[in-house]
Amino acid sequence: MLTLMLMLATQTYTVPPGLAVMAGLQGCWRVSGQVQGKESPSIARGEWHLGRRYFTLHLRATGSDPYEAAITYGAGAQPRAIGSVFSDTFGGLYEPSLGLGELEQGGFVQRYRFSDATYLNRFSRSGTGWRWTITEETKDKPPSVFADYHLRPSSCRGMKFDY
Repeated sequence: MLTLMLMLATQTYTVPPGLAVMAGLQGCWRVSGQVQGKESPSIARGEWHLGRRYFTLHLRATGSDPYEAAITYGAGAQPRAIGSVFSDTFGGLYEPSLGLGELEQGGFVQRYRFSDATYLNRFSRSGTGWRWTITEETKDKPPSVFADYHLRPSSCRGMKFDY
């Protein structure tokens, strides 16, 4: 039994395609953009955990409105699927939120469903960085842009995150 456990523990883990896209978000980022029409300068850091089985993207606002989020991604049931857990400083009734999504051309998408709306998070490559848009979809209104971020590579020097 011990031999079997050791063999399983030392097997090489191959990151599935859905999760492999996260390698492009590894490292630190300067983030510009808007949340609900208001400028929201931020910083972000992406890093692997537990033998590249999970990837966490941290986001922290650097402007006057304090905000921080940690999104942990994992492989989905299908090769191109991605699951995630979105936790942030708002917390409360709906936190953490489970997201389901998949690879898309040039990036990936995640959907977070709440009782009053679905938030579609789309990450797409943009030059050496990323564009991250969050669209709010409610039953009684047309979809609207909740947030629109642009991530540019940056040094990690001086970046601090709570999570």
